Amino acid sequence: MATSLTLAAGFALQALLCTALLLLGYRVLGAAGVPWAIISAIIVLQPEVNESLRAAVVRILANIVGAMIGMIVGVTLGMGGWQVILSLSLVILTCELLRLDLGLRSACIAVIIILMFDDASVEHSAMERCIATITGCALAASVQIGMEHATRRLGIHDRIFPRKPPAAK
Repeated sequence: MATSLTLAAGFALQALLCTALLLLGYRVLGAAGVPWAIISAIIVLQPEVNESLRAAVVRILANIVGAMIGMIVGVTLGMGGWQVILSLSLVILTCELLRLDLGLRSACIAVIIILMFDDASVEHSAMERCIATITGCALAASVQIGMEHATRRLGIHDRIFPRKPPAAK
């Protein structure tokens, strides 16, 4: 069974690989939003692939909800304090209706980023945030699936990514 140091090393390797690939890809494409892509990739990396995939789906959906609500409110009502409060209220209600409670914080953060950082237009900021989140989450899932496949082929998977012990009854 692997130690917590082995788990940390496996996570670090995945996080570093995601970061390097995102930095390179965004630089080659000349695209903006790489910090959000890196943050998304690191946030969704979990000890098991299925957990990472679930975290990625929740993060993507939550960020789309937050970005779209922030964009709609920002475009129609402007950007300011009461618009942020209104948007947060709408995000909380929407996440509750969609049963996205695990993504509520991400959705709320997306609204704040969209409405309080006016680097560009609200529409541009919302779109950039959504694209970066999807890119980071997709890359993290791909890296993790690739590493799981490679380590299994090499026969070292269980030493690097051990299964969680069963919960005590």
